[in-house]
Amino acid sequence: MRYIILIGALSMGLAQEKKIDFDPDKLNDPEPRWPKVISPLTPAMDRLKPEEKADSIQVIIEGFRVQVLATRTRENADQLRNALGEIYSEDIYIVFEAPNYKVRLGNYIDRRHAETMRQTLVKSGYPTAWIIRTRIEPKLK
Repeated sequence: MRYIILIGALSMGLAQEKKIDFDPDKLNDPEPRWPKVISPLTPAMDRLKPEEKADSIQVIIEGFRVQVLATRTRENADQLRNALGEIYSEDIYIVFEAPNYKVRLGNYIDRRHAETMRQTLVKSGYPTAWIIRTRIEPKLK
């Protein structure tokens, strides 16, 4: 019994970790370079100083896309995207909004351009194409 108490006391004494002093106020982490969200209506990014330039830039604004199909199967959406990709040079997106996969085409700031693409799609055999208002990623010049 003495041996068990002696072994228990020794193991508890040896198992104690050394206390490490840590002061979070002395921690020296560099400030992250946060991405800046810009709008096409703001001045050009070239006017920013090099140290102010963000690691990445993503411009997202309200605009229009032409929705060609809403389907419940991903395979149908992929087939249509591949078929449209061979014909049109526009960006083609598959958006999942439960329970449908929606195939959308283009990034249009102006509704007139979206309407032109919709009419082209209707003439090409997609009579149910329609324009939706959504967030788009316009091309930066």
